Formats: sequence, structure tokens, C-alpha cells
Amino acid sequence: MAGFSSLGIGSGLNVDSIITQTMKLERRPLDLLQAKINGTSTQISSYGQIKSAMSALYDAAKGLTDLDTWRGKQFTTGDKSFVTGSATSAATAAGFSLEVNRLAKAQSLASGSFASGSAMGADGQITLQKGRWDAAGTSFAADSSGAVNIAISATDTLGDVAAKITQSGAGITAVVVKDGQGERLLVRSTETGEENGFSMSASGGGALSSLDGQAMERTAAVDAEFVINGMTVTSASNTVKDVVPGVTLNLLKPTTSPVEISVGSDKDAIKGKLKSFQEAFNKLNSLLRNLTAYDTDSKTSQPLQGDSTVRSLQNAMSSLMQQSGLDGATLASLGLEMKLDSSFKNPTLSLNDSKLDAALNDLPKLERVLTGDGATDGLITRIRDFAFAANGVNGDITTRTKGLEALKKSNESAVEAMELRLTQREQNLLKQYQALDAKMSSMSSLSSFLSAQVGQWNK
Repeated sequence: MAGFSSLGIGSGLNVDSIITQTMKLERRPLDLLQAKINGTSTQISSYGQIKSAMSALYDAAKGLTDLDTWRGKQFTTGDKSFVTGSATSAATAAGFSLEVNRLAKAQSLASGSFASGSAMGADGQITLQKGRWDAAGTSFAADSSGAVNIAISATDTLGDVAAKITQSGAGITAVVVKDGQGERLLVRSTETGEENGFSMSASGGGALSSLDGQAMERTAAVDAEFVINGMTVTSASNTVKDVVPGVTLNLLKPTTSPVEISVGSDKDAIKGKLKSFQEAFNKLNSLLRNLTAYDTDSKTSQPLQGDSTVRSLQNAMSSLMQQSGLDGATLASLGLEMKLDSSFKNPTLSLNDSKLDAALNDLPKLERVLTGDGATDGLITRIRDFAFAANGVNGDITTRTKGLEALKKSNESAVEAMELRLTQREQNLLKQYQALDAKMSSMSSLSSFLSAQVGQWNK
């Protein structure tokens, strides 16, 4: 509001104070409307929290209705120091014994000693070729990958040669190792197994001739060998896939005795998803309760206290948790129980481990009860569909949010119109009081003149 300090000089009228107090009273409805807008904004934000929590509940429920959840398999090993593994849904529940006779190893070559930092002394070439050596190590059969030629300069050191081999893309790495006699070049295939051997030849003379594979110490590539239920199997890799369909074995070291392996339904994964569902449900339930709470001590209410849409959501969730499904089963009978918290007021969802473990012992039945059988919806399927509908385009949460946004927009328009009217009102008051001030100033001057004249007359 504009200042009025220039007014009232002639009349003594405090126009500034008069207009300020008048406009303060006339702005009261505007302040109340702005408070409503702020409250509506808080409600919209609260519904945003509910939408997010409802989405989390939907995701958790959907995880329990997904087919992969119930078809998942769990891999169990009798001794993780010898073998670990995993199983996919394609695996068949079964058990077998495993003995590891040897691990797969990669072929390697080791050169003789070179003086530290010495150069090759002649230009030349190293040729690398992947393939397989025979059992005697005298005959080499190249694979279809083709030979890789590496140019070597006379000034290249052993370290330069190692770097060029590693960077050649041949699937072979090299490092330089120092020992008591000097430096040695160690060359190794990046893959294990007899099919992943390699040949290395060098041409060009000088020290380079010492890097020909025939002149180097060779450690042959070896396939892993293991026994499953008495049947011997070999593998080029220590990570063995689908020898047992759907099962991956990670061989770690030779066994001293048979290790028992079992593949079964992944009950831990299902229990974990039930735990996630419990947490998502409790988070949403607690959020709805907190947003509608009323504090009797401070006599303050939360943004959605008394909101009918929230009450409807709470009632629907309570009903869903108490419904029965196939064979009369309920969530409580399966171990998902609604219990009062420590204050004995607020119900929360808890897991009864003994009931849940008993239900997990009959997974086909548990799956039918939670996900349905085609004719009857499962208990978790109903909650999933409820959460999806609530957050849908025409769902309760979306509809209520749109209504609040429309109300906020309408009130904001009303605020703009009211601001304009108040500005005009202030300007009109200013003109009125300016005229009054001038009139009163004129009358004051006339009064002074008449008083002076009367004084003269009296003399």
C-alpha cells in the first residue's frame, strides 16, 4: 500500500493511519482465502504422499502375484568352500552329489630371464593364434579366429612387448615379473580349458627369438573334471551351466569328499516378498492414519482430518485384509495378522513366522490362495487390483487430487480479482481523504482569517 506521509499537513488529519487500518479490515477476507489456498496445497501434497505409498503397495502385491515368484528355484550347497551356484525357474527340484576332481586352468607361457629394462635389439613380429594342443603338447589345431600379428621394434623393452600382447585383442594377456635373475615375460590365455589354448611364435632375431613359444616354459590348458552322481563330466570353464538343466555350478577347488547339492522352490524369496508387502501395507496404513489425526492436547488437526476419501480407502483396506479366499483361508491364517501396536490403538500388519512357515510347506496351495485359481481371485490379487484402481485415471486418489487442484485454481482466481478490487478501493480512499484533507485545510485557513479579523474589530 502506498504511503501517505505527505497528507494531513494542512488539516492535521492522520490519513496514513486511517487508510492503513481501513484496508487491514477490508483485506481480512483475502487473508482467509489465501489461508484456504495454503491448506488446499497441503492437502494436494498429502495426496501425493498417499499416491506414492499406494504405488509401493501395488508393486509389493504385484511381486507376489508374478509367476516368476512362485517358479523361482533356490540352490543349496553342502559346502560353499568347494562349490556355489544358482538355479533358474527352468530347474527341476532335485538333489545330487558333486565331486570336483580338478579345476579348469588356462594355458600359460613363461620366458627365460632378461636383463632389467633391456631392449629386443631387432625389429620383428610376434604371432598369436588361439586353438587346441593335443595331449602330448606337440600338435596344435588352430581355431577359426585367425592369427594376430604384433609388430615389435628393436627398442621395445619386455614391458613394451607385454603391453602390446595384452592390447592386441587376441584374448591373451602378458605381464613382466622380476625374479633374482632379472625379468621374465608371463603370457596367459584369458579363458580356461583345453579348447582355449594358444600358440605364440616370434621372428626377427635378437632377444625376440627367446619369445618364441617353443623356447618358453609352457603350462598346458586343462578342462575341469567333476562327477555328478557317479557320472564324470568335463568343462572348459569352472562356471558350469546347464549340465544340470537350469543350474549353474561355480567350481572353486577340488573336493575331499562328495558335496550334496539341492535345488528346490525358493521359499526365502517368497517370504522376502511377503515381508516387502507387510512393510508397504504398514507404511500406507500409518500414513493415512497420521494425515487424518487430531491432537487433542494442542487442538490441531492434520491436513486430511475428516476427509471422506481417506476414510473410504481405510475402510476398503481393512475389509480386504479380513476377507477369506479359497478353502476359507484368510491372510491371518497364513501368517499375515493385523495386530494392535504398543499403544493398543493402531493396527499394524505383522508376520507370524510359525503360521507362515507352515503355509510355505505347501507352496501350490499358498500360491492359489494368494493369486487365485482363475475362478476365484486370490487374497493378494484383490489388494493389487484395489491399489491399481485407487491410483488409476478415474480412481479415488486421482479424482480427489483433481478436485483439490480445481478448488485451489478457483480460489487463486478469486484472490486475483479481490486483489484488484482492494487496489481500486485503496486508490478511491486515497482520493477521498485527499479531498477531505484539502477541504479541512481550507476551512482551517478561513477560521484563522476570521479569528484575526474579529481580533482587529475588538480593538
